[in-house]
Amino acid sequence: MPLTGNVSENADKTRNFHINGAKEFDNHTVNANVFVAGQRDVPDPRNLNAPSYKVAGGGLGVEHATGHSIGVSAQHIPNFGNQVTASSNLNVMRTENHRVDVNAFTTNSMPKAGPNFATHGAGVDYNFKDKLGANASVTHTPMFKQTDYSLGGNVNLYKNPTTSVDFSAGAQRRDTPFGRGNWEKHGMMKFNKQF
Repeated sequence: MPLTGNVSENADKTRNFHINGAKEFDNHTVNANVFVAGQRDVPDPRNLNAPSYKVAGGGLGVEHATGHSIGVSAQHIPNFGNQVTASSNLNVMRTENHRVDVNAFTTNSMPKAGPNFATHGAGVDYNFKDKLGANASVTHTPMFKQTDYSLGGNVNLYKNPTTSVDFSAGAQRRDTPFGRGNWEKHGMMKFNKQF
């Protein structure tokens, strides 16, 4: 099983570590990953008792050659608990140049003794020649009567067998019983190197 990984640094000087592994069987690919996000080498001066990371977890998924997939992931959030997510993806169109997928997920928090922070969502993704993409999604958290909307796009600027550079941008909005949120815009440049 070949492994790939990356390390990135956040604006607050914390780091993110991510390792992926994949194995192909017949027409299926099994993917596994582990990650640590927000790892800190020195204590947070604003909270000396804070854990040395923000979240850690992993996932396992199976993808069919036609683009359909299912997966499960889990993460531990210090001082909160654990979250488990089940997800699925259905490829509805796949040609030489175009690909359209629809997806859905549900996330539940544990332990269940406290409030139910379950979140459910669905989305659609479009991709053109693995160079340009667009996506839209909606998620809902019943406990808070909160609905989040997201729109985005991405472009691959450079790619070779071991390195890629991508740019993505989008906007998201949150609606709650207290009002409708404004669209918040964001953008990101991503450099990925496989080892």
